[in-house]
Amino acid sequence: MVVMGGYCQRSSILFMSRHNTRWLSNHAATCKRGGDVVSRHNCLRDLVLEFCCCTHQTMRVEKGSGLTPDHSRTRPADIPVLDWDRRRHAAFDVSITSPLSVSILPEASMSVGAAVLEAEVQKQRANDHKCSELGWVCVPLAVETYGDWGKEAQATFSSLASCISCHKNQVLGEIYGRLNFTLVRAISRAILGRCVPNLAP
Repeated sequence: MVVMGGYCQRSSILFMSRHNTRWLSNHAATCKRGGDVVSRHNCLRDLVLEFCCCTHQTMRVEKGSGLTPDHSRTRPADIPVLDWDRRRHAAFDVSITSPLSVSILPEASMSVGAAVLEAEVQKQRANDHKCSELGWVCVPLAVETYGDWGKEAQATFSSLASCISCHKNQVLGEIYGRLNFTLVRAISRAILGRCVPNLAP
């Protein structure tokens, strides 16, 4: 795919047609050109890390465990968290998916949450073996571009909220509010960057 100004040719074509605004938005949410996918992922990852810090958990960002006999730093996830579940270490791995992606669109059109469920399965398939070798538990934190979080993520955020404050429901609402605001802002930045590249932050 041809890249124009850091973005793919398809973005430029969609922008030129006033009738394709909706398709431009959908494309911007999944296009891997321009670095928006990585930036979006890192924004959510850093926010999850902030929530973990509030619980005084010991964690590392984008690093291997260093807990194996050879002190391997092979990366099993975004945020390794020590003593998370029954004193077992956890590997938090953030994943953002879109139900409009070609690979999942047929299933997503028939079942609500199909895209985020598939994202969880893919993360577990990629990390379970390594986590099992380390004696860790794999925790995929998957979310759709429309803000629907997977069951693993929901359970994790509920546990974090309980650790942060006795006012669990209030804290949980703040967690989802900040996460979804960050997600919407990142996607909006991706759309803006494709509409008016010179104004993109």
